[in-house]
Amino acid sequence: MSSSDDDIRNDFLAEAGELVEQLATQLMALERDPADHELLNAVFRAFHTVKGGAGFLQLPPLVELCHAAEDVLNAVRNRRRAFDDAVMDAVMQAVDAAQRMMAELYANAPLVAASPELLTQLHALAGAAAPVAMPAPVAAAGGGDTISDDEFEALLDELHGKPAKPVGAASSSPSPPRAAPVAKTAVAPAAAKTEAETIRVETHKLDQLMNLIGELVLVRNRLKAGKNGFDEAAARAVGELDFITRSLQNTVAQVRMQPIGKVFARFPKLARDVARQLGKQVNVVFEGEDTELDKNLVDALADPLVHMVRNSVDHGIEMPDVRARAGKPAAGTLLLRASQAGDHIRIDIRDDGAGIDAERVRAKAIEKGVIERETAATLSPADCLQLIFLPGFSTKEQVSDLSGRGVGMDVVMSRIKRLNGTVELDSTPGAGTALRIRVPLTLAVLPALIVRSEDRRFALPLAPISDVFRLDAARVRRAERWDVVDSRGAELRLVHLDRWLGVAAADGPRHVVVAQLGDERYGFVVRDVVGREEIVIKPLGASLRGLAGISGATVMPDGRIALILDFNGLVAAARALPGEGVTHG
Repeated sequence: MSSSDDDIRNDFLAEAGELVEQLATQLMALERDPADHELLNAVFRAFHTVKGGAGFLQLPPLVELCHAAEDVLNAVRNRRRAFDDAVMDAVMQAVDAAQRMMAELYANAPLVAASPELLTQLHALAGAAAPVAMPAPVAAAGGGDTISDDEFEALLDELHGKPAKPVGAASSSPSPPRAAPVAKTAVAPAAAKTEAETIRVETHKLDQLMNLIGELVLVRNRLKAGKNGFDEAAARAVGELDFITRSLQNTVAQVRMQPIGKVFARFPKLARDVARQLGKQVNVVFEGEDTELDKNLVDALADPLVHMVRNSVDHGIEMPDVRARAGKPAAGTLLLRASQAGDHIRIDIRDDGAGIDAERVRAKAIEKGVIERETAATLSPADCLQLIFLPGFSTKEQVSDLSGRGVGMDVVMSRIKRLNGTVELDSTPGAGTALRIRVPLTLAVLPALIVRSEDRRFALPLAPISDVFRLDAARVRRAERWDVVDSRGAELRLVHLDRWLGVAAADGPRHVVVAQLGDERYGFVVRDVVGREEIVIKPLGASLRGLAGISGATVMPDGRIALILDFNGLVAAARALPGEGVTHG
């Protein structure tokens, strides 16, 4: 294949991929408002455009599928049939098949045709007595045995969202009147952006650029550490390098940003499919879907969020008759909200379902042997809910093929931790459940507080830290299993890093780093606080991977390695220590 052919194929994958990705969201909106003719036209045009490009690239299975879906939608547009559940289900299945084919194209794998049953169903809904003959691949793009230069340009214009130029032959299906773009359907790229203002860049090139900036940050840190020995001119140059590095880092980070709505968009269809299989009803509501975060994080969050959405519909939302008896609407509500807080993104997944009974979780954890009875008795209701994230834990009596077999939430937790994030669960029986996720805006560079404990340096993520103070040992007292100290009028539980390290604490002053973890605060006792630093996150070696309390490593300005600590992991490790909280002088 020539480089020109490669470019055409890549353009098709990019533009058609976006159209197919938007189809599920558009169809869900159309199901809520079947009278929205502009939205119906947008869905029709998406199939029509993908069919045209697939025809030119000679992809018969994708042409046949899009042609069948297009005919059904055309029947709805011409008022020959209503946009009912049968149409919705069939066209949604066509979207699933189209998404699968696009994935096959991305992987350079052969296309697997849509099932004959689906094609037959689509033809029947379109009112055809027999399957409509599939148009010849080139004819679908413009008609005739060959494609002219004008027809080819018209096709590319359609793929790029520009008004198509008139072509000599009509398409095999009637083409709809071209409607003005509708903001909520996001059918095409904004027309205000000219070709000269935008450029498509492969993700791996941005990844490479961000890695190089990470190395530049390390070099800058080493220069800053030694600038006290520089003369005035050299020190000024280091300051300028610091400013330029920060600006470059921020600019590249912005280039990599994508709205989290790209992940959210798949969930209305997912929730609908799960609910229909279970005989439930659910409405999905978005807030803050324009919130942006690093593209790698957008990709990495997809699977954990899918599992959480499935769990909310399967485990959380009740059956319509149960909800009616509880005085709730028959349809449950699933809210997905995203917001930015400093250099972190917060994602909430909240349902108004049955909720989770903390005492039942406590009993189930003891029954399954995941926690000792004595330890379980000391846990607060909020702590009990977090047991759900332990491996192999499930409170559901019946196994579900939708939400797994008692595994999954521990995988969700581990994946979020791998992103230097946190997950918390809050639930009220009868009122619903909320999952709160916090992840950094970017995976590459992390603002951190450098601390020292027993002659070792560690990096603590800066975002959750709210206070630092010198510890007065005389103020420390015991409460249940913890050492606690009063801080700003509230009781603060202490986690000793020396106990986590397994060493005896040396005499001398110590400091407390206060971190807000969800609705609770903890104080992390360290020897010294070195200062704030922007660190470059490096992956852990095999021997350290998976250890509680450690999320990564970084290279310090003197070339030595410092471990990046995970606050939630440190708290979990402290809970596991017998008699945690013993005060060290």
